Amino acid sequence: MAHVARHGVTLEEVEEVCTGEFVALQSYKERLLLIGPTQAGRTLAVVLEPDVDPGGAGIWYPVTARPASRKERSYYRTQKGGGEG
Repeated sequence: MAHVARHGVTLEEVEEVCTGEFVALQSYKERLLLIGPTQAGRTLAVVLEPDVDPGGAGIWYPVTARPASRKERSYYRTQKGGGEG
């Protein structure tokens, strides 16, 4: 996961977002974009791709993860009822 590390994000942080209070958006190529906080309070954007194996239904793999943009952080707060900003 060199692409994740290049953005200064650890795999543990990716797991925290994926198992925490995230909001999900449909991305391109059947991917999902998750926006959510880490335990340390960082808000990350995580891109997940579905497993291509027909027997692997329900399994998603991280493509990349990075700090969420200002627009993504605002969207997250709005969706979670925290207002704008």
